[in-house]
Amino acid sequence: MKLFKLMRYFSVPLFIVSTIHAQDSTASKNGWKYSVLTNLNLSLNSYSNNWAGGEYSAFSWGWQFNGTAEKPLTNWLTTKNTLKLAFGQTSLQQEDSASGKKEWQPMKKSNDLIDFENVENFTLKAFVDPFISFRVITQFSDLRNEEKTLYGNPVTMTESFGALRQIMKKEKLDWSARLGGAVRQNIDRNGPIRVGDKVTNDGGVELTTDLKTSSKDNRISYITQFRMYEALFSSVEDKVKGTTEEDYWRYPDISWENTLGVNLLKYVMLNIYAQLLYDRDVDQDARVRSNVGLALTYSIKN
Repeated sequence: MKLFKLMRYFSVPLFIVSTIHAQDSTASKNGWKYSVLTNLNLSLNSYSNNWAGGEYSAFSWGWQFNGTAEKPLTNWLTTKNTLKLAFGQTSLQQEDSASGKKEWQPMKKSNDLIDFENVENFTLKAFVDPFISFRVITQFSDLRNEEKTLYGNPVTMTESFGALRQIMKKEKLDWSARLGGAVRQNIDRNGPIRVGDKVTNDGGVELTTDLKTSSKDNRISYITQFRMYEALFSSVEDKVKGTTEEDYWRYPDISWENTLGVNLLKYVMLNIYAQLLYDRDVDQDARVRSNVGLALTYSIKN
């Protein structure tokens, strides 16, 4: 790899290159209000072959995208679309047992996400407004089977309906909550889900809260989303009865995402991302992932 050879004797962090497109509270000419946050994180640590110690060189890159588009279709109906994308890879340099030389290993996936949601809000100006929504979560590539790569797998689709409350909506603060019924479909073409079914279905209650805020000078921004889904019935209920996994599907699924951005200088930003996940079918304990990066930023407002 030419890049690694050029930087062979250095330890070089290549930080996030981030582009932000944001629109203020005034709608665009076609009625759409949108916001986009995207960043690219690159890092490289390299050591010479005669470096004393057990350190190994490493290269990683990660890309994230978070965008929303909202538009009032009529006086009583508003549509909002949210798209989240993420992908990243990592490579380590290891010593070949035969030659004794350090060689770069193939890139391995470190992050992968496609998350799209559409919410139709019936704005009746009541204490709570009815809504319907559709959400699909998948990933760019499924590499669990070394012999065959599947794209857009596995897939989780959720259709929900219920009541939406706009708790607070100001120029620098948007806070809302949704509560209602939901049904889910889980599709896995690369292996069995839970007890052998490639397609499973369940239904229950879902709670979602979204908060987006920023400081008056836009130097600090914070986005958080909390989701909790409690299944009341499942297509695997009879199949897992009497096993150690009998009650796993009854446990609530929880996701809590947090993104904090701080503009340190005009074109330099600190990005902090953290997510907590709990899914009894995957692991008995909560899972946490985080990402911290220094960003070169560029912003546009219109």
